[in-house]
Amino acid sequence: MRTFATLCLVAVAVAGCGGAPADSTKQFKGEEQKVAAPVEALEKAARANDPATVCTKLLTDRLLRQLKQQGTNCKTAVKQAFKDADNLDLTVDDVTIAGDSATAKIVSGKGSKEKTDTLQLTRDGAAWKIDLLRS
Repeated sequence: MRTFATLCLVAVAVAGCGGAPADSTKQFKGEEQKVAAPVEALEKAARANDPATVCTKLLTDRLLRQLKQQGTNCKTAVKQAFKDADNLDLTVDDVTIAGDSATAKIVSGKGSKEKTDTLQLTRDGAAWKIDLLRS
């Protein structure tokens, strides 16, 4: 359950006040932009209170199987994480690609509450999906 709980914490990081979020994928090109896209989609799903999108489109099958084995209902847990959030600003700071694996350095929060995490993503056909979070 730790993997999922940590993923939810990134999704609902308490950030500083602000208006509409910037699309951090625009700073990347080509395949790096495709790697950053699921993070942007995670932020949008959180803002729309749409856990189904997170669970059906943004997470790898391996991660979903792991959650199921741990007895975690993905949609319920993600919905609760969204509910607990004060602000949902996520920014992709850096992307590294190695074959069908990639990492995205994610910054959430501002000032003294700023936090940096790394998401591991896996290529799934033409798309990239979130596979693991490393704090």
